[in-house]
Amino acid sequence: MDENKKIIDLTPEELAELGYLTDRVAPGVKKRVEEVLANPKLLGDVTVFMVECTIRRNPRQAAAPLGAADPLAPPMSPTSPTSPTSTVSDADTVFSRYSSNSLALTVVTPDLISKYESDFYYHGLSGSPPPLLWRSDLEENPFPVPAPGDRFFSIPVKTAHDAIDTPLAAVWPTVCPAIVASFKSHGIKYTAVKPVRFSINSDEHLGPAVVWIAIPPKSSEAGTVRDATPDILRILADAQITGVAVEWYLGTIKRLANPALMAIEDHTSAAFGLNHPFNVGLGVPIARQSDDAQGTLTFFFREVQDKDGNPSSRILGVTNKHVACLDTTTNYEFQDTDPQHILVCGDRRFDLAIEDIEEKVDDCFRDLLGLTSELALAEVKAESGGPKYVTALARKKTAHADKTADSKTLKALFDEAKADWADANKRRLGIVEWAPKISVGTGDRPYTCDIATFVVHEDKMTNFEANALDFAAFPSTSSLSRLSSSRLLTHTFSGDRYNARQLEKLFWSDVTASGDNSIPEDLQLPIARVLPHHLVITPDSVGKDGKPELVVAKYGSKTKLTLGRYSKLMAYVCDDLGVESQEVAVFNYNKASGNFSDHGDSGSLIVTGHGDAIAVLHSGMPYEGYSHVTFGMPAYHVIELIRAEYPFAEFCGIATN
Repeated sequence: MDENKKIIDLTPEELAELGYLTDRVAPGVKKRVEEVLANPKLLGDVTVFMVECTIRRNPRQAAAPLGAADPLAPPMSPTSPTSPTSTVSDADTVFSRYSSNSLALTVVTPDLISKYESDFYYHGLSGSPPPLLWRSDLEENPFPVPAPGDRFFSIPVKTAHDAIDTPLAAVWPTVCPAIVASFKSHGIKYTAVKPVRFSINSDEHLGPAVVWIAIPPKSSEAGTVRDATPDILRILADAQITGVAVEWYLGTIKRLANPALMAIEDHTSAAFGLNHPFNVGLGVPIARQSDDAQGTLTFFFREVQDKDGNPSSRILGVTNKHVACLDTTTNYEFQDTDPQHILVCGDRRFDLAIEDIEEKVDDCFRDLLGLTSELALAEVKAESGGPKYVTALARKKTAHADKTADSKTLKALFDEAKADWADANKRRLGIVEWAPKISVGTGDRPYTCDIATFVVHEDKMTNFEANALDFAAFPSTSSLSRLSSSRLLTHTFSGDRYNARQLEKLFWSDVTASGDNSIPEDLQLPIARVLPHHLVITPDSVGKDGKPELVVAKYGSKTKLTLGRYSKLMAYVCDDLGVESQEVAVFNYNKASGNFSDHGDSGSLIVTGHGDAIAVLHSGMPYEGYSHVTFGMPAYHVIELIRAEYPFAEFCGIATN
């Protein structure tokens, strides 16, 4: 059957063969086809392809239980108490988990805090916050506990912020190494040490500075870290720092490249940057062809001249070493006989991109049906209701025509993607050239070196002009439902994408604090510069009341466009092999925003709303599928490393002075 054939042109025999009017399809599909056949004037352009997209997105299933939502029914308001996006209250969650477990609210040896406090102390930092092990202010700052039978109890919701405007910030480069040294004297392995402050329940008031220490699970008991805490407080007191809490929790660091051969879960929206996997914007999903391990493109640069000074027209891409190479412990050596190919999309990511297009087609079909119903009603009102109804009718006709045109554009994109990109060999973006082993720098550059370059095939760069981050992309359905119902974000969404004004409100709490606080109307954010060292450690961004504030963004292969809160102070990190480094740290924006990063986002460029590159993402601290901290190497250091290998590199619009 030709998928381009219109439904109204199908013969009875063809309709019977397709089964669109039988119980072989979901009831909602049958109803849609019946509406098309009943209204050939307005729905005559609906094709077999559009119906097939709906079927693939909503396969025929057994009858749903009474009261279950029809997946093809119009969506309910996200603020409605019956909305499918509403969540069970915190109180219900607490009592369902703990009401039958009397030990959950008591301390059980060898623990020093209750299971309840351990699980919920960091509630709000991520979808599954890490467990607390011990904290120094346990007695003077008790964690609220629900009383038996209290069904209106609400768990405090925390959000992590930087500690740049506290006395701790000035001495952090001195005291943190001393704190790390104290761990070793107590035989404690650590994962990361970060300065942080927390707000509670969206209150603008921030709590005291916290030395936030993550240790590997099962590495030390609570009593051990409790006994080590006085030494930390003594180090702080010697530096004239008081009123600081020390908090220990369990956490590990993971490289955020997608593990090879692990399927990507189908929970992301189809309506986010439909051609993004195939375009030249930053954040393009990439993968090793050898094993489909996936990551993200950081940026492009031009070689200009080779090391000998000869002219060069080559364009190279940048990503993480662990994305480009399976072996991260040795320096990569290029071999003509066995080159490492980097693809635009691995096989799994390509399949997801196709599903995204199909789901957008399904949404478009659904919108056409809704607009058709609105037009019928508008025509009746326009005949008897006066000028305002005539205007409304004209606008609805325009919207209907636009939506019909959209469906044809989506079909063209689908055909192009299948024809030009389905073959993995056609998705070859380039060949790995330089990928030093993952290491840690010394001196004043104690950062992780997790970098690789690949020579981009010339025919892939015809439309490339300069490095820019594509904000004209669609957030996932789950992200939209969380954000639109969040009390912590004051904006609303128009349709299903961010616009410039909405992004401005996310980046800057006070958009008027600077005349430069604006997002381009076309949502194409040029990467203007790499922040130099002094601005990485002391950003000049100012928010409400003149306080330092810096919200950052990244576009990654897995989580796509996300925003987070930049720590401003370096995190001290130790991996499972005992290798120590300092890293740029980014916290999740808030509970509603979800993870800032996830597996597959490695290589993403972390930027400010002004297009300043801060860091290149390489790892995070996931816990039960959710990450509360993301780490990256400073972008200026990445530029230094590239210039050492490519002395004449030009960064395609990014100022690097």
